[in-house]
Amino acid sequence: MLLSPITSIESYNQTISKALIPDESDARRLTSINDLPLEILMKIIGYVYFDSDNFDSIYKLLESFTKLGLVSKLFHLLSVKYLYKYAAFNRPHAFHKFLINLQNNPNLGKYVQFVDFETFTSIGLGRTGKMNQEIQMVTSRTIFTSLTKTPNLIEFLASENIQDDMNVDVLNYLFNELPNLQSLDFCGASSKAFYEAFRGLTIDKPLKKLFKVSFHDCSNLSVDIFEKILPHLVNLRRLDLTHTSVNSSLLLNYLPNSCNLTHLSLSRCSKLTTRDLINFLVNHPSVANNQLQWLNLSVDSNVVTPLNSNYLFFTLKHMNASNLQYLNLKGLPITEKLLTLINMKFQNLKTLSIAFSSIDFEFLFEFLLSTPCLAHIDLTGCKLTKAQILQLITIPHLSSLECESQTLKDLTNNESQFIRRDSLVWRFHDNNGRRAWIYRLESTDDQYKQIQQFGKILNLNLTYYDLNTGEKIVTKNLRPRFLKYVGKKINCSVGFQNLQCCKHKKYLNNSYDEDVWPGKFCETGIYNYYSLNI
Repeated sequence: MLLSPITSIESYNQTISKALIPDESDARRLTSINDLPLEILMKIIGYVYFDSDNFDSIYKLLESFTKLGLVSKLFHLLSVKYLYKYAAFNRPHAFHKFLINLQNNPNLGKYVQFVDFETFTSIGLGRTGKMNQEIQMVTSRTIFTSLTKTPNLIEFLASENIQDDMNVDVLNYLFNELPNLQSLDFCGASSKAFYEAFRGLTIDKPLKKLFKVSFHDCSNLSVDIFEKILPHLVNLRRLDLTHTSVNSSLLLNYLPNSCNLTHLSLSRCSKLTTRDLINFLVNHPSVANNQLQWLNLSVDSNVVTPLNSNYLFFTLKHMNASNLQYLNLKGLPITEKLLTLINMKFQNLKTLSIAFSSIDFEFLFEFLLSTPCLAHIDLTGCKLTKAQILQLITIPHLSSLECESQTLKDLTNNESQFIRRDSLVWRFHDNNGRRAWIYRLESTDDQYKQIQQFGKILNLNLTYYDLNTGEKIVTKNLRPRFLKYVGKKINCSVGFQNLQCCKHKKYLNNSYDEDVWPGKFCETGIYNYYSLNI
């Protein structure tokens, strides 16, 4: 899927010619629209572009928007700026067509601000000569060429699917030649070629506008590579180091004091040591300035943690993070004393993971009742009966709960997959068996209305009609809203709905109140996999 409905340069030129030369009837109909001031026309086009509420896919949204350019010559000229703003690719040929357009019309490159490889894949094309030809469409050479033609790039969201195509030339250009770059995400990249590219990387200046960096699951990058990169991230706000080789001394000595971290993940970092980790979390200026809102310290349940119950209590007690909204302590030793501290200190907490802990149920119930802001609790690995889970979902402010898949399936009935208690309806949701949740349906939700009216959730493959009015019942299979609270990966994108905010002075000066949680289309493809899987 390309950003515009074109299959070749020839068809592109034909499409544009039709748009530039409307027939007589079209011209009369469009006269009044074309006479509007440009500022109003741009507002109209902007509203159409950001109309994400009516779409469940970024590609469907962009494909629909391309039709606007066929209205008239003026609409084409105004909409092309938006059309190339967000460049998202899911197949090699999409990137290939995008690059051809940039090479044939260099002016298009200056409109590109976001490059997104979240859903990119070459799997499924078949091991044929055609596949080998298409795979060559995305290489280190073609990626480098595209970067040289997009001087105003703000975000570059990579993934493990292009890990071998990011050589030292690509990395050097990303880190040194794009002055407006604010976000870099290398999610899941861990190949030998990727490692060698970072070994050859040299950074020659402070990266003052690079605010968000993710090395989520880049497990083969060595400590010396982070020693080379971290000191240049002088204004960093979000840092994802999940499952990397970083150690506590590295964070303490190489992360600049000028950073203002709002999001930090040290999940599954096995080389962290107790003393330096506590010193970093409690005293380092980057996290001790009361800006931290999202913290993941989870460990695998079979790994010895550097923070025993006393050290963990001391760390959380002395952390300066009163506005913390996400806290993942999966696998760490959870005590009643610790939960009491969390309740007192982090009163804005919305998501809490205490997976694989052994807390007395009566105390847990009272704790949840006394935390009115808490929307999601992860209790995976905690020994809970069905009766206890049914008691937990009576807590009015709790909107979702994570537990073992089979337990929740049995609780919600394997067929209906929902629980109905008077006016409350809780729905089962899983991620292909890897993680599972039950979540409360709001009274405004289509599925809630279906359950209350029909006693079941309608099959989207069938057509239903209202017996009273005869009108067709339109249903949408929307992504549940609670999933934004349960992700384990730091979101490093501003999101499609907030593309304009990253150019505001308030955002650049770190005085813009950016949403803690990922917005629509922020976590798709491989990012969704890493965020919602175990």
